Amino acid sequence: MELNVVRAERTLSLLTNTYLANTDSIKTSVALVLDTVLSQNLFAYVGATGVTVETTKRYESAVHKWIARVSSLLVGKSSESRMAGILLVKHTTLQSPPIFVENATKWTTSLLNMLGKADIAAVHAAALQLLLVFMDIVREVPELDREITSAQVPRMNQAVLALADKNPELVDAALELLMYSASWFPKTFRPSIDKTEVLCLRLLNGSMAKASGTTCKRAANCLASMPLVGGKVTVEERWFQYVLQTVGTIETCVDHVMCAETPAANAEARQTMPGMPAFADDFIVSIPQAADRITSMTELVVALLSRPVNVDVPIPVDGLVAVASKLALVPVRVANSKSNRAEFGLVPLLAPQLQRAAIRIMAVLAIALGDYMQPFLSAVARAMTAINTRHLVSATTQVALYSLVQLYVERYGYGFVICLPKELIASAISDLNVQSKRQVSATAGSALSASLSSKKRGGRSRATEVADSEGASNMLQIQYTDVVYSALNTVLALLKHTPTVLNSSLRAQIDGQVLTLLMLETVGGLSSPAASCSSDARYQVALCQCLEASIMSPDPWQKAVVPHAVSIFSAGLDSPSVAVRDACSAALANIEPIIHARLPAQLRAPETEKDVEQEYAVPKAVLDSQVSLSAGLDGSAFAEPSEKQRLSAEEPHEQEVEEDEMEVEANTKRFKNFSVQPVSTRSMPKEKLQLQQPPSAFAASPPVRASPTPAPAAPAVVSAQSETSMFAPSKPATLSANPVATPSAAKQQESNEDGDEDDDIPDIVMEGSDSEDE
Repeated sequence: MELNVVRAERTLSLLTNTYLANTDSIKTSVALVLDTVLSQNLFAYVGATGVTVETTKRYESAVHKWIARVSSLLVGKSSESRMAGILLVKHTTLQSPPIFVENATKWTTSLLNMLGKADIAAVHAAALQLLLVFMDIVREVPELDREITSAQVPRMNQAVLALADKNPELVDAALELLMYSASWFPKTFRPSIDKTEVLCLRLLNGSMAKASGTTCKRAANCLASMPLVGGKVTVEERWFQYVLQTVGTIETCVDHVMCAETPAANAEARQTMPGMPAFADDFIVSIPQAADRITSMTELVVALLSRPVNVDVPIPVDGLVAVASKLALVPVRVANSKSNRAEFGLVPLLAPQLQRAAIRIMAVLAIALGDYMQPFLSAVARAMTAINTRHLVSATTQVALYSLVQLYVERYGYGFVICLPKELIASAISDLNVQSKRQVSATAGSALSASLSSKKRGGRSRATEVADSEGASNMLQIQYTDVVYSALNTVLALLKHTPTVLNSSLRAQIDGQVLTLLMLETVGGLSSPAASCSSDARYQVALCQCLEASIMSPDPWQKAVVPHAVSIFSAGLDSPSVAVRDACSAALANIEPIIHARLPAQLRAPETEKDVEQEYAVPKAVLDSQVSLSAGLDGSAFAEPSEKQRLSAEEPHEQEVEEDEMEVEANTKRFKNFSVQPVSTRSMPKEKLQLQQPPSAFAASPPVRASPTPAPAAPAVVSAQSETSMFAPSKPATLSANPVATPSAAKQQESNEDGDEDDDIPDIVMEGSDSEDE
C-alpha cells in the first residue's frame, strides 16, 4: 500500500506540473493525462489506512494541486481548456466520490454558469453529461440535500430548458437530464413541469422540428416521467389523463387519414393533447404529417405503459386495443374503398408506418398487462390478420408482425392460438421455403448459360465463357433474410408451446423445409452463406432449434426424422461457430433418451436386515422348488437316496437322456414366452413367507434324477402348476409337490381327493402375475 500511494503521488505531481501547467498545450496533452488517470486509478487512495503520516500528507498535497488545476481549467477562457476541465472533473468524480462531495458546490456552480453562456455545442453537451453524473451521486448523499438539491437543482432545470429551446442539437442530452431530474427530485421539479410538457409536446407533434426516432423516444420518456412529480394533480389522475389524450390524438389523426369527419358526440368526449397544431390544407402535406404524429403518439403510449409509476393506475385497455385495431385496418379499408379520392393514393405509401404503430401498441399491451389481455386476444388476432395482407405489407412490417405473434404465443399459448387464423400460421411456414428462391435462381442461371453457349464466340475464348458460367453458378446460394429468421422464431414458438395446433400436413411441411435447409448447409460446406458470413450462424441455430422442437413434440403421423436429425447435429459439432456447436450439442443431449431408452425403475434397498432375509428367501425357495420338481414327483425324491439309486443317477439310460433333452427344449420355448419380474415381499404376510421357505428335509436332500415310474393321479394337478411355475415365478410355485412336506400341503391333497376346496388356505400370488386375472 505504501508503494502504491507513493507511486500515485509522484504521477499526480508529474501530470499537474508538466502536462496541465500550460493552457496552450492542453489540447495535445489531455489524451495522455486521461489515459494515465483511467489506467492507474490515481484517486483510489484518498482516505487510505496503513500509510505513514508523511506519505499521506504528500499524497493529499498532490491531490489538492490537481483539484485546483482542473477547477481553473473548468472556468478557462478557451473552449479547449473548458472541455479538458469537464473531462478531468468527470473521471475524478467517478474514481473518488469523496472528492466530489468536498467540491460539489463549486463545480456545480461553474457548470451552471457555463450553460448560461454562449459556447460550442460539444462543451454544452459534455457539461450536461457531467451534471447527470453529479445528480446521480447527490441523490444518494443526504449531506448534499441542502447545498445541491434544494439550491442548485431548480436552477439547473431552468437552465437546461432554456438551453434546449435555443439549441435543438442539444435536445437529446437536455431531455435525458430532465427525465432523471423529475424521477430523482420530484418536489424540486414541480416549478418546471409546465415548460417541460410544452417542450416534449413540441417535439412530438412536429411543431419544433421533425425529430428523429431517438429524439421522439426521449421526449416520450420525459413526458411519461411527469406524473411522478405530483403537485396539484395526483399521479394516477395525471397518468390517466395523458393516456386518454394520447388515444384521442391518435383517433383524430386516423380520421384525418381516412378523410372522415368525427361525429359530434365522439368529438365532445374525445380528449387530445393540448397545443396540437392544425393540419395543413394540402393533403400531400397533411396526411404524412398525421402519420408522423401517430408514430410519435405511439411512442408516448409505449413510454406510459413501460415506465414504472409506483402506484396503481387505471388502464383503458379497451380503448388501446380499439385504436390499435383501427390503425391495422386503415390500409385494408382504403384498399376496399370504392371512392376515387386522390388522398387515398398516399395511404399505401404510409401503410407500413401505420401498421408498425399498431404492432408496437399491441406488443406493449402484452408486456405490461399480462393475463389482463385474455379477454382481448380475439381482437388482437383479427388485427394481426389485417396486417398480414400481402398486397400492402413490407419486409420490415412482416418481421415486426412475426415477432408480435411469437410474443403472444409464448405469453398466452393456446388461449391466443385458438383465436389466430390458420392463414397467418401458414404464412409463417411458407416464408421458410427459401429453396424456391434458389430454384428460380438456378433456372435463371441455366437460361443464362444456354444463351451464352448459343451465341457466337466472336473471338472470345472458351476459358472466358467458362469463367462467366462459373460466376453465374456461384450466385446460386441460399439468401437468408430477416423475414426468414423471424418466421423461424415464430414456428419455433409454435412447436414449443402449442404443437398440437399444427396439423400433420403443416408439420410435414415444416420438417421437410427445415431438413432441406440444414442438409444444404451441411453439404454446401464452404460455398454456403453461413460459412462466408459469421452473422448467418443465427439462422443455423434457429433451424437446429426448430428441428429439435419438432422431435421433442412429435405428431402421431409424423415421419421418422430422428436419423436425419442425428446426422445433422453430429455434423454440426464440427461447425466453426460456437453458437451452432452449442445448439447441436444441446439437441443431441435431448434426443439421447429417445434413441437409447432408460432402464425401468429398480427396487429400493430394504430397510432392515430382517427384510433382507425375507427378500432373499423367496427366490431361494423358488429355485429349490424347481430343483425338486426336476428331481421327481413321488415322495422318494425327498428321502435319502440309496446306493443303487445313486449309481443309476450317475449312469443315466439313453431313454432318460432323450426325455431330458426334449423336456429342456420344451422348457426353453416356454421360458421365452414368459417374463421374469422382480417380486417384493414387504407387503406379504408372515404366513406366506413361511410357506415359501423349504422344509429342512427338502433343503438337506441332494438333487436326484426322477425314476421312470408313473406319478400318482392326485399330485399330477399340482405337478402341472409347479412345472409352469418353474418358468414363471409370478405363479404360486413355491409349494412343494410332496404331500408330506408341510401340513398345509397334506390338507390340500386331502381336499383335492375329496373334490372340495378349502377357502381358508391363502393363495400365494406375487405382484405382476397372470394368476390374478385367472
